[in-house]
Amino acid sequence: MGAIDDFISYISKVRSLSANTVKSYANDLKAWERYMANRGLDPVSLTREDAALYAEYLQDGFAERSVLRKLTALRTFYAYLERKGAVSSDPFLGISMRQKARRLPSVLTEEEVKELLSLPRPGFPDERDHMLFLFVYNTGCRISEALSVDTGDIDYARRRILIRGKGGKERFVFFSPSTASEMRKYMEARSAYLSSLGKQCDAFLIGDKGGRLPFSSAHIIFDEYRARLGWQKEFTPHTLRHSFATHMMDRGADIRLVQELLGHESISTTQIYTHVSRGRLRRVYEETHPHAKE
Repeated sequence: MGAIDDFISYISKVRSLSANTVKSYANDLKAWERYMANRGLDPVSLTREDAALYAEYLQDGFAERSVLRKLTALRTFYAYLERKGAVSSDPFLGISMRQKARRLPSVLTEEEVKELLSLPRPGFPDERDHMLFLFVYNTGCRISEALSVDTGDIDYARRRILIRGKGGKERFVFFSPSTASEMRKYMEARSAYLSSLGKQCDAFLIGDKGGRLPFSSAHIIFDEYRARLGWQKEFTPHTLRHSFATHMMDRGADIRLVQELLGHESISTTQIYTHVSRGRLRRVYEETHPHAKE
């Protein structure tokens, strides 16, 4: 984007910001540019909802200090665009510049996951929704990563998937034999559905019109199923990702292994799941130990 290059030149030559600050802003804005391009978003028509989703995306994986810097870069960039008349408003205006107090994330029980994955699937959209849930829960991927997966990224022989995460970093995530079987069945249904529409698509998860499943549609699907199941707790793509990590650690997985699977830069981000697991252990103790409530 030429506007980013112009902005970097402006803060370097006109505002005379330090070389480190200029470099950080450039890296942050280039990462944001890739995020936008992957989702087909236009910076000129970016909505506040899009900006809020990006802030949420940043908060899942980066330390608070990094999130503040990245959002500051975007606020400064959009202020520059407003002055130039390139945009009418700043979509990041009003987006919190500070992370919410870190709270324990909403987590499904293993029984709730089974309930979710046992729902009937009479048509292809239901099959696709099931695969969306199964995919995120089995791999621990961010929703943006799951939606970016192409069929060619999946290695069935080794039961692994190439994921392109934040900052262009690549990693592998894995899936179980039973999930491999379900993925193959889904691929058959997917092929038949695309044929009925007369379309082709590289994306593994496709939308009702035969293209890549949109980011916004995925969030709507989660909202619809939350209402369908009558759950009062939060149910978002992050919920399934949190559930994946928590259930792994409940069963003894090493925190650094979970960090690698989640694609977290810092282990401090992953450590919240140790608190979730300890909280669940405490509840089990209090509910089952005969002297726990004395």
